[in-house]
Amino acid sequence: MAAIEKDASFAGRSGYETWVFGILKYKILDALRAQKRQGKWQPLEDETDDDAIDRQFQQNGRWRVEARPARWGDPEAAFENELFWRVFDACMIALPDTIARVFSLRELMGLSTAEICREIGIKENNCWVILHRARLRLRACIEQGWLKEAST
Repeated sequence: MAAIEKDASFAGRSGYETWVFGILKYKILDALRAQKRQGKWQPLEDETDDDAIDRQFQQNGRWRVEARPARWGDPEAAFENELFWRVFDACMIALPDTIARVFSLRELMGLSTAEICREIGIKENNCWVILHRARLRLRACIEQGWLKEAST
């Protein structure tokens, strides 16, 4: 229903099917987040402290040696891996609502930062910070849930 209601807002930056599935995925994530709030969902272990994310970097902005992300291997193979997508979905659900929404609007639905800022009512600098934090948290969660599972 959301895709039909927002059909006029389809900008053509992606395929129509991709856009519709982005909306569907976002609606599913919303439903799962509601389950999370009701205590019916158990996400992967995840440290949600923003300071923990900041501790992964040196003063110059580079990764600390001990926090450097593990090698992910072949990205094309990961894209087709069903386990990867299950872990990705669990990691998306574990994100705080605003962070997940901004990330979904940008990366899954293809909205520009200006469009996201208008939709959510935030400033562009804040949007970029939220996207950065979302990517860091998703990376850490995926490494924890997918790479460890894949290596066993």
